[in-house]
Amino acid sequence: MARQNIRHNPAEKLFEAFMDFSGGLNTEITNEKLMENEFPVCVNVDLSGRSSARLRYGRRAIATCSGNTQGAFFYYRHSEEYPDIIMAVNGQLFVKENDSSTFSKITIYDSNNNEFTFQTSRTVEAIQYRHVMFVATGTRLVELEYDSGWKAKVVEPYTPTVMEAIYIGTNGLADNPDEYIQDGVSPTQNVEAIGIKPQYRTAAKNVPITMTAYINRPSGYTDPVEYKWEYKRSSDTEWEEITNFEADKRTVEISFDTATNYDIRVTVRKENDSNDIQPTQVYVLTGYIVKDVEDRTSVMPVSGIHTCNRIVLHWDRVLLYGDTENPFQMYISDLQNARYFPVSNTINFDTGKQEPITTAVRFQNMLVVFTKTTIQTLVGKSTEDYERYQIHDGIGCIAGWSAKVVGNYIIFLSHEGVHALRPNPYRLDTMNVNRVDAQIKSEMPTDENACAVVTDSQYWLAFPDRKTIYRYYYEQGVWVKDQSENLDIIQFLLYGEDAYNVTKNGNLYIHDREVYTDAGVEYDLDIETKLLDLSASFNYKKLKRIYILARHFPLHDVQMYVTVQADSSIVLSPDSGEVVIDDQGKVEWVHKTEPNFEFYTGTVLGAWVMGQSAFGHLTLSVQRATIRGKCRRVKVRFRGGAGKEFELFGFGLEFKLKKP
Repeated sequence: MARQNIRHNPAEKLFEAFMDFSGGLNTEITNEKLMENEFPVCVNVDLSGRSSARLRYGRRAIATCSGNTQGAFFYYRHSEEYPDIIMAVNGQLFVKENDSSTFSKITIYDSNNNEFTFQTSRTVEAIQYRHVMFVATGTRLVELEYDSGWKAKVVEPYTPTVMEAIYIGTNGLADNPDEYIQDGVSPTQNVEAIGIKPQYRTAAKNVPITMTAYINRPSGYTDPVEYKWEYKRSSDTEWEEITNFEADKRTVEISFDTATNYDIRVTVRKENDSNDIQPTQVYVLTGYIVKDVEDRTSVMPVSGIHTCNRIVLHWDRVLLYGDTENPFQMYISDLQNARYFPVSNTINFDTGKQEPITTAVRFQNMLVVFTKTTIQTLVGKSTEDYERYQIHDGIGCIAGWSAKVVGNYIIFLSHEGVHALRPNPYRLDTMNVNRVDAQIKSEMPTDENACAVVTDSQYWLAFPDRKTIYRYYYEQGVWVKDQSENLDIIQFLLYGEDAYNVTKNGNLYIHDREVYTDAGVEYDLDIETKLLDLSASFNYKKLKRIYILARHFPLHDVQMYVTVQADSSIVLSPDSGEVVIDDQGKVEWVHKTEPNFEFYTGTVLGAWVMGQSAFGHLTLSVQRATIRGKCRRVKVRFRGGAGKEFELFGFGLEFKLKKP
């Protein structure tokens, strides 16, 4: 409850000052509930100046790689202080080295040494593992490295050994993963045994299973090959014979009577060759697992792995996702081998909704996996101990590049606005999802091509189609909005304190605290207060003057456009106009907008303008203007800057009270 003095003195002049702009943008609460430091309009404002309102700093252009921009990444050379920037444009890769101002094309070669280009309709991501960058192009996985020059090629899939194929898995990157072993040609005179391929990765007791042998033949040898098959329990020493040098018996059916580990041996020779057997003619498959019952867990399809366009590095493993055939699957590489993706390492994150994975974020010791309406986690450091949990089945991330780690939580854009995923303070293995855009939730866009970056103690969320950025001061919990013609930003890159911007048409910008334009495009600070009741909600006020406290700058004047609205009437405005008659006698109205407040530069002797500028160097001063109007509430709007540094400290209103 608030008391108002109804026995006021109508001749007494009153004054109220407003010196706090720290509440930021709030478009949700009614005028009467807004705090006096919250604003329904708060555009291009920097709130990091201890409650003053400053024109935000801008960005400058550093290079252009024209075309359909699909993504940009840092490449780190250990011999260089700053990283190089790789950009994917029109299905090709380009590089801007750290000491260059232009982009150069990097030619990608396929396995036949032909030039390779990738799809142009989707975004592209990359990670660097040691000295090699792996690019998920959405067509093929590409590797890039610098070794006395830039070299890029389609990744050659790693060929697993027989034991690796059985116990780890076949390589999903291969065109045909099951062809991990093939007959070949031997440079020697003997037939060589090179491997045994079981029908299944494990067998069951008393269930027949087929074993296939693979060999190298001597060049030109086409006669039959004889095979001798044997097996034993791994703990035994004596072999049990299955066949004894039968011609072309490369496959054999075996049935095991005990659930344990077995060794299988094949010996090969030319037909009717009675010479001594050489070691290369014998191959032993050791430790083959036989279980009590059949374990025929179906392997998930991996035919779409080459269409993956998203990639993340997690615990020395490379993870691919974005498969257009099975968009809810994730492919996990073998440990420290980004060219080997065992098919058995494929994980399905479908919860029944058939939703694609939109992003995967490394957070603490886990991987947080988002779809459009779910949040899941993958906990563990290896495929043997991975555990999958579901956090939320209604909220997810709709824009993959919007999810960023901020302190001890993740902020992301959902179909309901901006949310934060926070660990439970009492149980770190559980998390809560909370809204963080309550002040602006009705105007928060939900564009799926939004992107974000965390810099300068802020979370910046850019919408390229709208040329708008929403900045969240997460320590204070307040928002502001930026708008200008050069904010069509599709991706941010962050290196230390340097924040790079990549636009839709291939422009590369960097943020600069000494610049107050967006790559040459000027913008104004724009703040509009709520309808202020001047601490007397039911009284009429008679306005007298407005006072403005602002900063002077040594190199430029500060021009300000101030509008004062008394209820529905404009009592102070930078807009004016006049009737003009041209040479043909045509009458027209000419509208003009001119600054109505100006803070001049501090002066030195010899440049002093009497009546306009103070003597000596100024830091700030108060200027005033007369206003006339009778109203219950008053609103003030400030605009200024236009490419120059600008800072507003506060304003005050002088008035007299009238009867309620």
